[in-house]
Amino acid sequence: MESQEVKLEKIRKAKELEYGSFENNMNAIGQMWSALLGLKNPIPDWLVSSMYVAAKLIRTRKTYKQDNYDDAENYLYQANLMQKNHEPKK
Repeated sequence: MESQEVKLEKIRKAKELEYGSFENNMNAIGQMWSALLGLKNPIPDWLVSSMYVAAKLIRTRKTYKQDNYDDAENYLYQANLMQKNHEPKK
């Protein structure tokens, strides 16, 4: 049986092949949401990803579906990486 880490990495790779760069997509979504909301600055990629985590968690309230947990975990993983890249180097 494969580890959860390996399973999630396979999901990330499959999604990237299907949809393109995760980071580019989160940036584009952040720009679109910001424009729709009339914000001056785009919502950062890592925050968009964190918002998707929240959406996946809301879905868990109705019924159990492993996919929601896998997606939430992957969104959180990516948000962590992207936010680290935005932080000033110490």
